Amino acid sequence: MPFLLLLISLFSQSNPKHPSPEKPNLKVDVQNVRVQKGAVHIGLYRACADFPNCEPVELIIIDAKGKPIQAAFSVDPGEYAVAVYHDENGNGKMDKRVFGIPKEPYGFSNDFRPTLSAPKFSDCRFKVGNEGKTIRVKLN
Repeated sequence: MPFLLLLISLFSQSNPKHPSPEKPNLKVDVQNVRVQKGAVHIGLYRACADFPNCEPVELIIIDAKGKPIQAAFSVDPGEYAVAVYHDENGNGKMDKRVFGIPKEPYGFSNDFRPTLSAPKFSDCRFKVGNEGKTIRVKLN
């Protein structure tokens, strides 16, 4: 029985000659942060019907006092979208005016600028390959 357990443990360990591939990096450079207070929220999304109101794959929150504002995500190759907002007053939410118009600066990947409604995932999507990618998001 101890021999069987030894064999199982040997085969269940990863093979050092074939390490698992490292995931590519997605770097997000946020531009046009005008106020040096609060926090910048950078959400990474996969395709979802209610973008950008669905749950992000990952969310990075960065203190806005430092420049530049950059985030790095370790991702699998595929299609993603990024939504960013600057929580200037630090209350943890996007403040909005009447009819849901944002009061605080925001931006999306592909520098998509919505006019009358929130963007769709397809408006903001981009591909990350095995080599990784760097994108820029300019706040309005």
